Amino acid sequence: MRIVLAMVALLLALASPALAAKVTLKGDVTYRERIALPPGGTLSVSLIDLAAPDKPRVSAKAAIAGPGQVPLTFTLNFDDTVIVAGHSYALVAEIAGPDAVWFRNAEPYALDPLAPAAPILIIVNIVPKDTAVVTPEPVVAPPPPPILDITWQAETIGGAPVARGIVSSLSIASDMRAGGRGGCNSWFAQAELNAERLIFSAVAATRMACVSDEATKQEDNFFATLAATRFWRLDKDHLILLDAGGVELANLGKSRF
Repeated sequence: MRIVLAMVALLLALASPALAAKVTLKGDVTYRERIALPPGGTLSVSLIDLAAPDKPRVSAKAAIAGPGQVPLTFTLNFDDTVIVAGHSYALVAEIAGPDAVWFRNAEPYALDPLAPAAPILIIVNIVPKDTAVVTPEPVVAPPPPPILDITWQAETIGGAPVARGIVSSLSIASDMRAGGRGGCNSWFAQAELNAERLIFSAVAATRMACVSDEATKQEDNFFATLAATRFWRLDKDHLILLDAGGVELANLGKSRF
């Protein structure tokens, strides 16, 4: 009878599945960068089967106490029944903020989950932020200032009307070449122009003698005005030349000739 009972007990033992054993993995997660942990962050650690890394065998996630500091300690509890003999396993750690993962280990931390060979220390790295591809807006060239390719004739210089019959004028081409009449001589210069500023380079002029002192004075005053010009503005159909302080230097109207 005893032999029969012993044999029955042995058969029952062989037929019953082995009880699952509890396994605990403990370790730390850290990073080398000298930056603070994300506020409201979380630490997650997953045990993965390298044969199917996208399907974690075991995962644990916990909020990081604030203010958090590395290293962060984790504990991963599981039954040994999740381990398949002959398979390779590893740990993946992530530190995440409220809206994105900040850190992750670049390579899974390989180990024998049932018998780790050394204390577990997982070093994580900054996860590059996704950069959206932005199609640049087409660059639209600003319209040319409305004073180009027009001959402007001085009506006042330094607040005084120009002399009757003596023409002081300027025009600016689209390539920024400027020129005109000074009063007695033709002049040439290079212009620097934008929506507000107007600067002329040194004026080059012909060397014809003026027929009167009045013409000589007006030409000298006009050339001095060009040298002092720093800004411009339009007043209806008139071009106003201004100095660095915004003081009006000359008022020019569109030439009728």
